[in-house]
Amino acid sequence: MPSNPFRVTQTGLSTGANGFTPTLFPDYSIRPFSIGIACTVNSTSLAYSVQHSYDFTGSSTWNSSNAVWFTSTSFSTIDGVASNGAYTTPVSAIRLYVTATTTSSATNTVTMTAIQAG
Repeated sequence: MPSNPFRVTQTGLSTGANGFTPTLFPDYSIRPFSIGIACTVNSTSLAYSVQHSYDFTGSSTWNSSNAVWFTSTSFSTIDGVASNGAYTTPVSAIRLYVTATTTSSATNTVTMTAIQAG
């Protein structure tokens, strides 16, 4: 059965009033573990990265602010261009993180689409 894509769009910065984008919680028990990720932008004035954590345990009390986040080496501070890559080792949470915008944050967006194999 094909996986459903996880798609999230972040407008403006990931901190402050906008907060972080929703988090993808992949099924890390699927072997082999493989998630394809593509990020598209509508402006060259954005910088973003994709981050992952190993801290999500499935608990309903989990708080992303308390997790330790690592920036993916495939998606480390990308400046205003589309990018794609993959996770091939298990992680328990993935999020999009917009780090900078040089113009109006109300119109600049990054969209992350992730599809897990299995």
